[in-house]
Amino acid sequence: MDEQTFWELVDRTGPDPADFERLADELSDHGATDIRDFADHLAHALHALDTPAHYRAVATSGASFLRVRCAAVAAGNRAYEKVRSTPATLACYIGAPGAQLLPVAERAYRTSTRADWKHQTAVSTRTGANDDAWGTSWLRPHMGTTTGEAHAPQDFMIALRHVALTLDADPSWRSWWMQSGLTACELGIVAEGKLDHLRPSADIRRCNDRLRANFTCALPNSDADLSSRAAAEVRSMFEVIRQAMSLPGLPPTPPVPSLPADVPAVAVTTKPLPQLPAELEQQGYLTLTQIQEFFG
Repeated sequence: MDEQTFWELVDRTGPDPADFERLADELSDHGATDIRDFADHLAHALHALDTPAHYRAVATSGASFLRVRCAAVAAGNRAYEKVRSTPATLACYIGAPGAQLLPVAERAYRTSTRADWKHQTAVSTRTGANDDAWGTSWLRPHMGTTTGEAHAPQDFMIALRHVALTLDADPSWRSWWMQSGLTACELGIVAEGKLDHLRPSADIRRCNDRLRANFTCALPNSDADLSSRAAAEVRSMFEVIRQAMSLPGLPPTPPVPSLPADVPAVAVTTKPLPQLPAELEQQGYLTLTQIQEFFG
């Protein structure tokens, strides 16, 4: 199946949920290769909209970035091309149907072949997978956690990364960072279990044209607002960076939307806390050397 045929199929699909069922039925009349091609074309279309500018267009809405991108594709080729060239127009598709496109190929394949769907698309649709687009980002978060008694909840790691992506997409924060004269900030965040947070570990070093800044942060309470807690943690880290680099005051933190229910998991580096001498066991925090080496 070529790209033109893919768009011809999508263009015949309307906003009604039954239209997506009909699309799956129509696609099931094709062979297995065509169905896999359909999935690849869809993934490429979604991948192309995975850019900081498109992310910024919907970041404050609380909507799922993937769902909104799906809605733009479901609107048809002409609408899609407009969104692709003018990222701000992606906001027009917040709340519009389109996520039903994602399972279409799998349903069609099962109907057509009576076999399980095992195809992996050529590119990923997750947020941040478009390296060509996100490679220009100035803020690159790396998430980590120790593997002691308490593990950092995935939701908290997602919230911390989401705050970082929000700052990266914000024009005022980008302008603020440009004053550093460096191309990027590699921000490593390690959430620990037992932690004396009066003495958290931080490592800030210049590596050629980048800043590498690794921080520890405590786990959130069970009743904590994760987005607010994450925003406060990340801002406090940048205040330390600001002082270390003698930069101007931080811009206001932009609104951080609630996490959507379907947000993908975040890759997290996990390492155990090393054995400590008995007199240091109660401290429970990573040393400067350990935080330096956490992400390799």
